[in-house]
Amino acid sequence: MGCTSPNPMVGCVSVKDGKIVGQGFHPKAGHPYAEVFALRDAGELAENVTAYVSLEPCNHYGRTPPCTEALINAKVKRVVVGMVDPNPIVSSSSISHLKDAGIDVTVGVEEDLCKKMNEGFIHRMLT
Repeated sequence: MGCTSPNPMVGCVSVKDGKIVGQGFHPKAGHPYAEVFALRDAGELAENVTAYVSLEPCNHYGRTPPCTEALINAKVKRVVVGMVDPNPIVSSSSISHLKDAGIDVTVGVEEDLCKKMNEGFIHRMLT
């Protein structure tokens, strides 16, 4: 906790046929995000997974490429998002991008827990 600043803490689990095939988390700024690690962990099984992610995937280039592109390129079937990213350069744009790519997206699963995990990040984004 606190090692990812100025980025949020994010976790991702890739599930296929009811089994976890990949998992990852964002370890620190400048490193890939959780989705990338979970997809790498899933390897060949990444296609058609459901990716459960605690925070809306990023949709912009920073020190790393957008997570949305990694999810689209891996041909995931569905993305379940815990909470919308309060960062104004992300906020809901990636949800639209994923849907436009034909990926089913569900938002707000375990939202209160996801918000609690990133209280500091949320505060910085909103003030």
